[in-house]
Amino acid sequence: MNRLFRNVGIGLILIGAVLVLAWAIEPIRLIWPWIRGLPLPIQIGVAAGTLGVAVLLGSLISERIRDREADEKLRNDF
Repeated sequence: MNRLFRNVGIGLILIGAVLVLAWAIEPIRLIWPWIRGLPLPIQIGVAAGTLGVAVLLGSLISERIRDREADEKLRNDF
């Protein structure tokens, strides 16, 4: 359970950092009014899709790190 909380916390920190960086980059900031102008169901769908991609990416990275620690050939490869 402790590991789950730690992973969720790290994930939230990374999401926050990505959002701050996205806001700091001017071309990405110009997309924001367009997204806010979309209907609410579309906004929820975009948010759910983005969250799904983030969870998938996080789980893939976590699995890869776990496999790397378990496989001696992968540890010596780097």
